[in-house]
Formats: sequence, structure tokens, C-alpha cells
Amino acid sequence: MTSAMRPLFAHWKEVAPLLSAHRTIALFLDFDGTLVPIGPRPNLVQVHPDTRTSLAILAHNPRFRVWVISARRRADIRARLRVPAVRCLGLYGWERASKTPPPARSISRVKACLEQILPPRPSVWIEDKQHTIAVHYRGAPEAIRLEVADCVRRAVLPWRAHLRVAPGKCVWEILPVSFADKGSAILRELAGLRGDALPVYVGDDLSDEQAFAVLPRAGVGIRVGARHATRARYSLRGSAEVRRFLERLRTEFP
Repeated sequence: MTSAMRPLFAHWKEVAPLLSAHRTIALFLDFDGTLVPIGPRPNLVQVHPDTRTSLAILAHNPRFRVWVISARRRADIRARLRVPAVRCLGLYGWERASKTPPPARSISRVKACLEQILPPRPSVWIEDKQHTIAVHYRGAPEAIRLEVADCVRRAVLPWRAHLRVAPGKCVWEILPVSFADKGSAILRELAGLRGDALPVYVGDDLSDEQAFAVLPRAGVGIRVGARHATRARYSLRGSAEVRRFLERLRTEFP
């Protein structure tokens, strides 16, 4: 069930006691649009030093378990975050270790097809993550966006038994159907914790709704960005407010 979000800091007096009541806080954070603002290209984003400091302190606090879960590759998250104690989950939570099986043949076939049929526009480009493909169209006019959607549909159609398409902010992500979503990844990580841990999830995109949906009733879902129907209970306006949230966690729950 979706609901209207409530600004997190305006309702901090109801959230803080909930956090205080649990010995373990399982903090899950999306990356792009959450820890960092979305950039024109994925390689252009940078983690704010204060965000990095807060994450390092929280990750070494025995009360917290901290994950960053993203559509990016795990190595990319780790290299940009530079906080070894944070657990990084790449490709929507599927990639948990440095070594992975070879990518599916269907992914390379779809990429080759898309390279032939996508409109040759600067605003349209393919991000190859080996195991998945992201087709970006940020800044493209509506007619081009519709053309890109049709190209993605046609390229994936012969492989529909093996691949699925996940929409995001100005991107279509093509990934194997065997890849779990963020909600499944969170349930897997929570199952490995001992005791009664309080899950807190912070995210900004459509893929994060799957994570909000699996949170228990006592869990804290926080949607970042513009207000709209969501399964998250609370909201933050952008990555600057996420940084402020992390600072409050490390100072109020030492």
C-alpha cells in the first residue's frame, strides 16, 4: 500500500525513540540520488567528505550495520565510497563479492543489437556493466525517449525468457531474470543478523520501492526526492538532507 510521505526531520520525535529502542540498526542506503546527487554521467559523481566521515563512524559503531545497495557494480561503489567497513552490494544486491560468474550470453547479444538500433544522439548511450546493461536517455526529448523505449523492447524481446527490463530515472536497466530485486537482497541480509534488528532503508528510485515494500511494520522507509505515492513512510529532499540524517544518527546514537 502506498502512502503520503512525512518529512523525516519534522517527525524526528517519533523516529528517534524507535531507533533508541533497538540494539541493532540495519541501515541500507541507495547510492545515486541518495548518497550523491544524480550526475549527467555515473563516473562524474563524488561522495561528499562529510557523508564519507559519517558512514565510517556508523560502520564502526557496534550498534549499526551499514550497507550501500546500488545498480552500480560493487567495485565501483567501493571505489567511490572509500569506506571499507561498509558492506557494498552491486547490481541491485546480486553482486556481493569481488568474483562473479561469467555474464550471460544474452546480455552481450542485446548490447550488440542496441548498438545498431538506438538513435545516435548524445543524450542516448549504453552503460555496459558486464552482467547488466543500462540504456540512458537523460536530457532526451520526449520523442527520442519513446524511440529508446521501443528499441529496448525490440532488443530484449527474443530474450524475454532470460532477461527483464527495470525502469529508473531516465534509464532502462536490462538484467537477467535470475537477479533478485533490492527487496529480496534486504531480506537476505536481514536473515543473517542475530537478534531484533531495526531495518532502515533510504532510496530515491523505482527499484527502491521493492525495498520499502518488504520492510516490517516497525521498519523505517525513507524516500529521497519529490513527493509522490510511495511505500516509504518518511521523506528527505535530497542528498544534502541524507547527509544531515547520517550526521544525526552518528551524534544521537553513539
